[in-house]
Amino acid sequence: MATEAQIQRTARDWSDYAAEPVAVEEIGSAFYGFGSELACLRIFAQYQSNGAYHNPRARVHYSVNRAS
Repeated sequence: MATEAQIQRTARDWSDYAAEPVAVEEIGSAFYGFGSELACLRIFAQYQSNGAYHNPRARVHYSVNRAS
């Protein structure tokens, strides 16, 4: 389980990657980011590059129940 500080830090980092605010929640043992389609794709690109954040398990999906 992540601490509140870790979740806030992840939200800050992902918001920086996305260039707009992103909400972060811990569900199970994974972090989920909720934001615009473009924001999520920008974050995903950080994890799909072969740079320091490379994670082949990173995923991006549209959530119907979060649409509003």
